[in-house]
Amino acid sequence: MSPQFVDFNADGHVDIFTGTFDGSPHVAFGSSDGFQPPKRILDSHGERVLLTQFWNDDAEKWDDTDRTIEDNKDGQLHCISAVAFDWDDDGDFDLLMGDKNRGRLFRQMNEGTNAAPAFTGRNIPVLAADQPFELNGGMTAPYLVDWDADGRTDLVCGSFGDSYGKGAGGGVYWYRNIGRIGDPQFAKPVTLIEPSEKNTSTATRPDSGLYVDVVDYNGDGSLDLVVGGYSHWSPEQKPLSDEQQQLVKDLEAQLRESMKAINDQRTQVMVESKDLSAEERNAKLKEIYTTDDYRGKMDEYKKIAKQLSELKPQGQREAFVWLYLRDDAAKEEVAR
Repeated sequence: MSPQFVDFNADGHVDIFTGTFDGSPHVAFGSSDGFQPPKRILDSHGERVLLTQFWNDDAEKWDDTDRTIEDNKDGQLHCISAVAFDWDDDGDFDLLMGDKNRGRLFRQMNEGTNAAPAFTGRNIPVLAADQPFELNGGMTAPYLVDWDADGRTDLVCGSFGDSYGKGAGGGVYWYRNIGRIGDPQFAKPVTLIEPSEKNTSTATRPDSGLYVDVVDYNGDGSLDLVVGGYSHWSPEQKPLSDEQQQLVKDLEAQLRESMKAINDQRTQVMVESKDLSAEERNAKLKEIYTTDDYRGKMDEYKKIAKQLSELKPQGQREAFVWLYLRDDAAKEEVAR
């Protein structure tokens, strides 16, 4: 969810370090033969590093843990982003882990080395303005960068917002480091991209799932924002004649029947394979997805949906990448 290229194990090869939706950070070690399969990061006790919520592969469900977390109010903390960062400036990578549900941020310290890490298993809340870091809308990923060019590493974070475009949107925020190297301290957030508040009739900006990268895009000596995210919009509804309104009702009924036929086929496979393993069930579903019958049902559904959308436009959601160039006013504000 937040890939980082870094020599995580200090062997001279670049690795890929990332958070994933299963709740744990992973690393794909680089080698002379390329990247190896990703592995979960383990702590010094041999346990997978995570917060309190994770996907249990064996039980095939979300589970909670009793991991040590200070100031944990509700226990539902789902780590989907992670960054390797030498928090205490002792020469080895510690871990920063971002929570999707409440936008919390935690650090886990490394008491070993990069070549032989010993992560403590103890998650310590990161503070912002002396309060536990909590990003409204949930955190996509923390980005470490010296945004104001004062020699200290700041945080720039994107937020999820409402993934379906029905509520407040996501934004991008800067947390200035007012501490020192080896002891970061973050101020209250400064909004770099305001959250969207209402739906529009065209795709105008990222509204949810804002993942941010920071780079001097135009080579002018200042940092800009490259933001990936979903844009939500609702095309304008044109007036319909009585005949068209009736056609809309007929198409909506056809669409419901079409979806029911698709779901019934999927359900039948799940019932017939209930005693099989998850891997075997998935294999059975993949077999169904390739049949002419299933593909025909899907093609019919798409055809009806397209006809309906031409008469009654539905809310749209599509992913884009957006560029925000830093203007002179923003540069002057940071310099103050």
